[in-house]
This record gives sequence, C-alpha cells and structure tokens, in this order.
Amino acid sequence: MADTNVEPGAPSAKATTSSLSPANTSPSERPSTAAGDVSKPSSSNPPKSSPSALAQIDRLLLRLNKLLASPGGLSSFLSTFNYTLYLIIHLQSKSHALTSLTRRLISHLTSRPYTPIPAVVSATPTGAAALAALISRARTTLRLFGTLPLYAWLRTLLSNGPKPGADKVLHGIAITQCLSYLTYQALENVCFLADNGVVPKRVIAALNRGNPATEKVYLVGYRAWLAGISCEFLRLGREAQVERRKRAERVAGEGGKGVAEYEAADKRFDSKWWMDAMIASAWFPMALHLSNLTGGVPGWSYGFMGACGLVAGGQRAQGLWQATLHP
Repeated sequence: MADTNVEPGAPSAKATTSSLSPANTSPSERPSTAAGDVSKPSSSNPPKSSPSALAQIDRLLLRLNKLLASPGGLSSFLSTFNYTLYLIIHLQSKSHALTSLTRRLISHLTSRPYTPIPAVVSATPTGAAALAALISRARTTLRLFGTLPLYAWLRTLLSNGPKPGADKVLHGIAITQCLSYLTYQALENVCFLADNGVVPKRVIAALNRGNPATEKVYLVGYRAWLAGISCEFLRLGREAQVERRKRAERVAGEGGKGVAEYEAADKRFDSKWWMDAMIASAWFPMALHLSNLTGGVPGWSYGFMGACGLVAGGQRAQGLWQATLHP
C-alpha cells in the first residue's frame, strides 16, 4: 500500500568506524632486513588490509539505525522489506517449476532419462510469507496515524487557497486527491481496528448497510485510494501543460535569448515529473487490483505486487539510505 504518512524520527548519534592497519601484523609476517638475509626488502608499499567483516556489519547496523531514526525512515524501510519479501515468496512458489525445467534441459542435452521431482505442498505458510504478513500488519498499524498529516494538508488547501500565480486547476486536483486519500485512510483505519476488536462491529454495520463484515468497506477505501492515484495522473498532465505553455512564452518573449539560464531548472522539473509518473504508474495496477471485487488484474501475483511496490518506493528508500552516509 502507499505510505501516505511520515513518522517523526528520533535523533541519532554520530558514530565512526575504524579500519585495521598493516602495523598490526605479527613480526613473523613482516619482511626481514637482517644482513644475513638473501632477499632484499621490497620497495613497494604493503597492501592495505580491507575492513574486517565485523567492521562492515557494524557500519551497516549503524547506518540502519540512522535510517530508522530519520523522518519517514521506518515507514520506508518496512515498505521496502515487505515488498522484497513478496518477491521472495513468488520466487519460492516458482522454484519447483524452475528446477523441473532445468532438469528437463539437462536430460535433453545429456540424453539421460528425466526423473520428475514430486511437488511438495505445505499447508502452513513459509517463513517469508509469515514475516511478510507480520510486517504488513505493522505497516497498517503505523498508518493509523496517517490521517493527521492528510488533515493538515486538506486544512492548508482549504484555508489558504491557491497561491498567487498558482494554477487553480492544480489546486482543485490537489483538494480532490487529498479527500480521496483521507477517505481511504479513514476507512482502512476503521476496518483494521474493527478486525482487531477495538471498534465495535456495529460501526461497520452502520457503514455497510447492516453488514458487520469489513470486506466491502475495505473495497470502498481501496477505490478511494485508486481515485487519489488517478488524480496524480491528472496533476501530471496539467503540470506538463502549464510548463509547456510557460516555456513557449519564454522563448517567444525573449526571442530565444536567455533560455540557457533556465536549462538547469527545466531539467530538474523534467526529472521530477518523470519520477512522479513512474511512481504513480507503479501504484496504479496495485490499487486497481485491490479495488476490484471480482478477481482484480489478470495474472496478479506476489511477484507483481513486490515489483510494483519496490518501483514505487525505491527512489525514496534509496535517497534515505544514501543520506545515512553523511554525518
């Protein structure tokens, strides 16, 4: 699911790691320079020893701690981990078919008889599936507070109105998108709390025409999420239209002069626009699948879900991870 909330992070301590020095080698390993020695001391510098495995693990753990303490770091980490597990689950489900195909090819190339491998069907979920379900519940729990930043965003849009010189169409799209996301988050929160016995079933029954089951309420929430993602495509289309018009007016007004000074800003806009389009395109099939009561997207699997989630959240996770390199 899309993580619309950003969790506040805790301050993290700065830590440094040390590397091993060649001076720490034992005397027996150093070249001897005694007069009786036949060999001459090497003129080349001794190779620097690489950091030990423990030092690498220590550095990785410190960076992970810094990531989890940063704003939005925990949410991004859990999302990336969750969708990676979905890919692993998909590969596990295909491992028997891949092994059988490999054995068939080897049998064909070596002219040996092919021996089928019996498929092992387990009634209990694998460790990866159980962990993915646990992390998914943890992410849903964190999203219980996702309505607060959405409310703040909606309040700002309604109270301040469009900024001077801003496009009114984009402002209207932003309001519609915020309302869609807020509806989705509120319905998901109510259903999740009802499934865990926090909210009485009569609340769900009041929302669902007397039916205390949460399935259809979840469905309405997912459709609201789909509407919010669809608004993202409308926003991108309108932004492209406004930017195209702005660049045309700039060229016409200056006669082609001074356009180079805007080149860097134009490249930044284009890069961000394409990145936002890629993220929205990755979330869209997932939202479309979840918002369909009769099967969803044909051929949908854990593999597609994992790939879409990693594409959608990969850029943000990469940026947060790279930030842990800096003090």
